[in-house]
Amino acid sequence: MQFIIQLAVVDKSGHHHTEKLFTIEKQSDAPNDLGLSLSESKLLLNTIQQSVIQKQAAEYLDEHRACPCCQRNRRIKGKQTIQYRTLFGIIPVEGFRVYRCACEKHSAQTASLLNHWCDSHTHPELRYIETRWASLMSYGLTANLLKDILPVGERCNASTVRNHLCQIAQRQEAELDGLPDFLPGDPREWGKLPKPGKPMTVGIDGGYVRNRDDRKHPFEIIVGKSFAANAPTKRFGFVQCLENHPRRKLIAQLSSQGMQANQQITFLSDGADNLRDLQFNLYPESQHVLDWFHITMRLTVLKQYTRGVSKNTPELGAELLDALTSTKWYLWHGNVIKALEQLEDRAEMCDEDISHYDNKKSLSKHIDEMYTYIENNSMMIPNYGEMYRYGEPISSSFVESTINEVIAK
Repeated sequence: MQFIIQLAVVDKSGHHHTEKLFTIEKQSDAPNDLGLSLSESKLLLNTIQQSVIQKQAAEYLDEHRACPCCQRNRRIKGKQTIQYRTLFGIIPVEGFRVYRCACEKHSAQTASLLNHWCDSHTHPELRYIETRWASLMSYGLTANLLKDILPVGERCNASTVRNHLCQIAQRQEAELDGLPDFLPGDPREWGKLPKPGKPMTVGIDGGYVRNRDDRKHPFEIIVGKSFAANAPTKRFGFVQCLENHPRRKLIAQLSSQGMQANQQITFLSDGADNLRDLQFNLYPESQHVLDWFHITMRLTVLKQYTRGVSKNTPELGAELLDALTSTKWYLWHGNVIKALEQLEDRAEMCDEDISHYDNKKSLSKHIDEMYTYIENNSMMIPNYGEMYRYGEPISSSFVESTINEVIAK
């Protein structure tokens, strides 16, 4: 069976033109020959793309050869061919350079119409796919997957993907230049804003990545995820030691999700100093919540020490375990004062009663650190039980997966 692929074109004047692209031979009794194969589909996409782009280029050159001032055709200096990179192959596009007309006020004597038509020589959708995939996997895997399923050309490699991604990142950085690190306007204007959407939730956490150039000293990355019931989920990240305006980036991302100054927003973090500086005094309707997961993780470490205490003195071990359990429930209900009292009593117990325990010094250190951690973040400890019953997030576990994705790359 023979299949003939043709392309029918209708120009602006209404003339019809049919072009034969190629012919495919198929056998109906061969199970492996059903439909288009991967190589045939790549060839089909590449051939159609080449024909369409070349016809578009010819029409553009014909329409823009005339001088924009006097409408006279400009003299042709010479032919020109560019390689236009697309998702469906690298397409050679033929054109020409023209001499500028005397009525054109320009320092250059010649002009390249093709460069005005596609100055980057790369299709925006190719850059979009490269950037999107490269944000989820390594540059090398992105290039290999593109070459597996699309006729992007063999010259697509990890360096090309990285360069395109960096160019897009630099362009986005340039778009943020000049924007403030705080909300524009004043409270009187915020009160006149339309009714806001559902409350926004932002989870922020940090992680460490090994430095490629200096493997002994990893660097910290801050990663977050923001979402709402009526807004798509977005992720953000930056290098702590290199980013000069992290608040500006965060405001820009939340604004792109429809965040308003009069909208409620909840920030979840582990209470680190750099994360507090990022989220505090950002939105007037904001609520700052200390991640419940990090609280329970620290209490779990303390409970491990109670097992060692119980081996020598079961009564003191049981008393210490009960006190830590009470501390947990006091924090769960937002009673910070009672929780701090429990921790202070346990610190005195370590100094006076638990003298025979080998890891006494380490236990005392962890209790003191827990006390300091709760005291420094007391303003971020709400009634977790009430928030949980109302279905509000109390943990930034959804950010942990985002950090793992970034670090795994």
